Amino acid sequence: MAYDFFPKSDVEISQHLQTADARKTGDIITLFKYLKKETRLESPINIDKQKLGIVNVSRAIDGTLSLDQIKRNTGISSVNIKFGNGSSGNRGVNNRGNLFEPQFADALLAWWKGETVSNREMLDAIEHLDKTYNLRKGKKLKIDVVGGENTKRPLVFSPDIMLTNPKGTGNNVGPSVTDITLTLDGKEIYLSLKLGTTVTFFNVGIRTVLTPEEIKSYSIKNPNGKKLLKLFGIDEKLFCDVFNGRLERGMSKVSNVDRAKMQKLLKSGIGEGYHIIHKLTGRILSKKMDTAALEKAARVNNATIYYGGKTGTGKRVDIEMESETYRFKLNMRDTQGKDGYPTRLMCDFSYK
Repeated sequence: MAYDFFPKSDVEISQHLQTADARKTGDIITLFKYLKKETRLESPINIDKQKLGIVNVSRAIDGTLSLDQIKRNTGISSVNIKFGNGSSGNRGVNNRGNLFEPQFADALLAWWKGETVSNREMLDAIEHLDKTYNLRKGKKLKIDVVGGENTKRPLVFSPDIMLTNPKGTGNNVGPSVTDITLTLDGKEIYLSLKLGTTVTFFNVGIRTVLTPEEIKSYSIKNPNGKKLLKLFGIDEKLFCDVFNGRLERGMSKVSNVDRAKMQKLLKSGIGEGYHIIHKLTGRILSKKMDTAALEKAARVNNATIYYGGKTGTGKRVDIEMESETYRFKLNMRDTQGKDGYPTRLMCDFSYK
């Protein structure tokens, strides 16, 4: 089973869990009602009916309410909660983006109108935007929240492995990654809003180049699949062992990557031509991603490959590397719960 039950009402919860643990069901209904009222999301939670002890709270809420706040305000005690979007991704219209996006847009609009912005963290970020782009000197500001668009940026493999840029040229990815687009006197400024301590720069499909059939047969023949493994210095046999469940024990190896090729991938994934607004605990980081910032962010040295993940027991391969700015954690795994064979390459990051 999986987290594939996305209730839209407390009645629906009662109907689906009528034969389950009454105390847990009661706490789940309390949780649902509270989050529905506070966030107005259509499906603020998702549930694995076989594991009622742990309930997923939509990641759209992360950064607006903490898990501790939710537990304290609801008084629930028989179930634990964590942030997660469930097996169907919880990408319905009412759950696109996150609550931070409209909140920040509203605060920015209030500031533009000369109204008081009571949230100190948001005000600091807005004032940094003003300092960077001279917002106050503008005559007209238009604010569009567009975070639900999720522009796809698949990999290309020739001449080097890079993410495509369907709405721009080179590494200028502003229109592709924007969550809030500001139009100041006809000129667009692209804001990429992020939440939490570890977030994602890119998440791309790899199943067509590293197919289950080739992994099962221990024969990676697809030239793009071979090229991708070579980029990270991943051993093909160990890679196949991991996903065929034949890895005898977890292991890690330092890989001397081709720095120039790796930087091209990371540059295309991080991009430039936009501004990061990142809500962290106790502060909001405001940072312009221009060419200089991108060069600094993507300059990495060696990579450490974890076969079987950090525990050595998972059907995943993790790759960790660092630049002056970020700690990168990439992984190849089945993110969709299909058959255990890898579907996506994800690149998460945290700040140093």
